Amino acid sequence: MVSVRRLSLFPLLIALLFAGRALAEMTVPVDLQLDLMKRVVKFERGFSAHSGALVHVVIVTKPGNAASDRAATQLKQGLEHAPEIVGKPVQVVVQSFTSAAELKHAADGAAIVYLTPGLEGDIPAIATAFAGVAAITISADGEAVGQGAVLGFELFSSRPRIVLNLAQAGKQGLDFSSDLARLARVIR
Repeated sequence: MVSVRRLSLFPLLIALLFAGRALAEMTVPVDLQLDLMKRVVKFERGFSAHSGALVHVVIVTKPGNAASDRAATQLKQGLEHAPEIVGKPVQVVVQSFTSAAELKHAADGAAIVYLTPGLEGDIPAIATAFAGVAAITISADGEAVGQGAVLGFELFSSRPRIVLNLAQAGKQGLDFSSDLARLARVIR
């Protein structure tokens, strides 16, 4: 009886293994997200003015989430190796998420706030807190853009695609060029 039970669980374990692998392949690699991020911010008309002489980037992590920590480490290392965005030097801070209000305070003066995996459930609160704040909130997951991040990245037919939330961009006082809207999946 026990061996029959174990055998009946085998297909389930195989399905979970492949589902996990498929899910991992559905996200855009962090190094490619960094490259896209550096290109996309140029489409925000006020980015140079908002950022000042130094582009302040806050990378937000979810405590206890290994994927979050991994993405933060990769993004920080990528920014340290190529430390310029729109020709300006970059200052990177890694911030552990505790609440949307505390994040807003910690990100004061930031031009970019990158939301690592694991924060998807917190994005609506972050979006509300960041209303009126001209920082580009970028999610590691394109699906989270519908919850309130301004930008995100997703794979579509095995190619990276930008996702832009125009409504949230407007709430945050950001003004993206229509050229970006033609390149991205737009959420209104």
